[in-house]
Formats: sequence, structure tokens, C-alpha cells
Amino acid sequence: MTKSTARKITSFLFAYKVPVLFILLSIGGILVSGQSLNFILMELASRFGRDTFLVLALIIPVVSGMGLNFSIVVGAMAAQIAIFLVMHLLQTVIPTCPPVLAFLLCVLISTPIASLFGYLAGKLFNMMKGAEMIGGLILGYFSDGLYQLLFLFIFGGLIPIANKTLMIATGIGVKNTIDLSSTKKVNGLKYAIDNIWKVPLTEFLQLVFAGVVLYAIGAFLYGKIKNRKVLSGRFWILFGISAILFGVSFIPAFIQFSMIISIPVVTYMLIAVFCLFIQWFLKTRLGQNMRAVGQNKVVANAAGINVDKVRIISIIISTVMAAFGQLIYLQNIGVFTTYGAHKNVALYSIAALLVGGASVYKATIGQAILGIILFHILFIVSPLAGQTLMN
Repeated sequence: MTKSTARKITSFLFAYKVPVLFILLSIGGILVSGQSLNFILMELASRFGRDTFLVLALIIPVVSGMGLNFSIVVGAMAAQIAIFLVMHLLQTVIPTCPPVLAFLLCVLISTPIASLFGYLAGKLFNMMKGAEMIGGLILGYFSDGLYQLLFLFIFGGLIPIANKTLMIATGIGVKNTIDLSSTKKVNGLKYAIDNIWKVPLTEFLQLVFAGVVLYAIGAFLYGKIKNRKVLSGRFWILFGISAILFGVSFIPAFIQFSMIISIPVVTYMLIAVFCLFIQWFLKTRLGQNMRAVGQNKVVANAAGINVDKVRIISIIISTVMAAFGQLIYLQNIGVFTTYGAHKNVALYSIAALLVGGASVYKATIGQAILGIILFHILFIVSPLAGQTLMN
């Protein structure tokens, strides 16, 4: 091995030391725990679908130079307010409403609430530049007090709630746990998105490859029209990986192995759309302004960019996306823990992003996805691995 090659390997390992460490921990955990690969992949497929939106919601504030957005917890609160209101409507006014439409109603209600919360958070962060992360952390604690005031005293007290099945015995205050499952009389929100279209893992890999090929054809034709290169090196890496997985999906042993693993296609499609949205948005004029603000606020202001406005918009987008992420999370869980479902949203999402190699100053979609995979593999195998090691 030449010195230049050794230097490149050393610099690579140093640059990606965090994900490399967690990859090694994940492999070790899998080997020590003795968990079957079927079980790990089945759990990972479910966790990836329900958590990815929340982690991706952190990227735009990092690009804007605002660090890790601990205030996404207020977006989760907006989603939970919407879920409570929709469950109330389902049990009183629209009991036969299809779960998908009920979910869309949650999106419709949560969007303006999350936008307002994001605007207020952005205004706060503009008054404490350089300390946005600690400000977001404290904002989450403060907002939790207001959230509990709303659910413990205002609902049923100042705002009458006709449906007493959602309330505690006194009629003032919401129950600690709300079941989102459907019953014979009333439809619920559980698996509202996940159950639209589920396929075995083998079929999903084939669909992914078909989607990548169609995207390549569309991008090639668009590039011909615009007379410019559209397909990047990263795309060809994705194409190669999807082609390999496509080939693996036809191996009989793999088909038998993966038949029990179902993938919620629509949920994954929403994640893919959000990833494409982030890529597209950061190439727009507003997205470039966000990059400029993130690199140097003084230079951006001198260039005529309204720094405060750009920062507020980035927090609004992050908060709204976090609200959507919490809706996807809770419909997958199927149970709404009224006073605790939002508390660890920021902590776990930020931890997953950092595991993927992101930092306060830089975060990418690839780092978010890698972090989610590694973070949840450790969650799945750690209990049994720890029990095996420590007896």
C-alpha cells in the first residue's frame, strides 16, 4: 500500500468516523444478539417508514446555519392537536370517513397550526442568533407546558367536548392514551397511509429499480431538451445499488427469506417525494439564499438577502414537515399517548441524524437515511446483545 493510498484511507476514516463506528457497533450487535435477519429487516422496514420524515425535517435549518432544530417538537404538538380534533370528529360527526381522508384532514388542520408555531419559533431564533439550539430546547419545554394546559384544562373546560370517550372521568382533560384503531362503528387513523399499498420486500425492490429507471429516462430527456447534464455521479451510484438489489430479488432463497417482510409503499413514496423536494428546494433562489445565510450572515445581508426572513421560512418549513412526520409516526404506532408522544421527537431525530455523520454545520439526505438505519438497528439488537454480554 502506497503512502498516498494510506493517507486517503486515514482521511476517509477520520472524516466518517462516527458512521464507521456505528456500522461496526451494528454489525457486532447483530452477531452477538443472534437475532434473525428476517426479524431485523422487518422491524427496520417499519421503523424507517415511520421515523424518516422527522429526521429529514432537520436538514433545512442546518443548511440555513441555525444548527439542529430542537424546536421540531412544536411541529409534533401541532400534529397531535390535529389528531385529537380529527378523532373527535370521527367519533361524533364523520364515523364512516375513510382512514386516508381522515389522515388528509389531519394534514389540513396541522399545516396552519405548525406554520404559526414555526413562525413564532423563527421570530424567537432571530432574537437569539448563535444560540438557536439551546433556544429550541428551552422552547420545547416551555411549549410542553402550554400543550398540557390545552389538553388538561382547556379541552373540556373552556372548549366543550361532546365526545366523552376521549375525556377523563371528570369531563375536563383528555385521556392519557387514545386508541387510533378502527372499530365496527368508527374508522380510525391506524395504518391510514401504511395500509394503502403493501408489498413483499422482493416486489418493492423491483418497484424501486423500475422507479429509478423511469427517473433516469425522464431526466435524460429533460437534459436533452435543456441541453445540459442532469444525471449526476450520485445517481449512478443509486442506479447501481438498485440494479444489484433488483437482481437479488429474483434469487429463490431471498424470495423465500423476505416474503414475510412487507413494505408500506405509499409511506416510502412520500419519503422519496420529500427527499426530491429538499433537493429541488435547495436549488431554488430561496434555497440558495438559505445556503448563503448558513455560510455567512454578514455577507448574505450585504448581498441584499433578508436574513431574518430566510431564517424564519426555514424554521416554518422544518416545523410543518415535522408535523407531517409525527402524523406518519402516530398512524404507524396506532396509539396516541397524549402527554408523552412528542417529548422525545427532537432527541431521537437529532441523534439519528448525527449517527449518520451529520453535524451542526452540515447535514445531507444521505446522512439522514444512513443515520436512521444504523440508529434503529442498534435499537433492535441492543437489548438482546446487552443481555447476552452481561448475562
